[in-house]
Amino acid sequence: MNVYDSTVPGSPPADTDGRVFPYAVLWPVPGNTPDAARNLEADPQGGLTWDARVTVASGDPTWTLQAIQLVRGRLEGWRVLPGSVLGEVDTGGVTVQADTDTTPTRWFVPLQFRTHT
Repeated sequence: MNVYDSTVPGSPPADTDGRVFPYAVLWPVPGNTPDAARNLEADPQGGLTWDARVTVASGDPTWTLQAIQLVRGRLEGWRVLPGSVLGEVDTGGVTVQADTDTTPTRWFVPLQFRTHT
């Protein structure tokens, strides 16, 4: 599975029917302190919350669902730094969506992971 940083090439690898093979796109997000008061209670030294947003996509909804499991397996519990573990954020349900702006259609699911350093 290919992984891209912020952009996807115009013609990602595909099968003979034109269905794009599964890929993931990492969308950079700056670190932040969304709830500074609560963060200071949990971490008196201060700290930074960092989100990793990832879109998993392919030319087939089943391929996309299978690729999601691979991405989750790689990112869930990943130790970004000592004492800083990446975990998936519950965004209210993951559904496969069609991107009809591409030809042929691609199917995608946005995921979000978070850690506190």
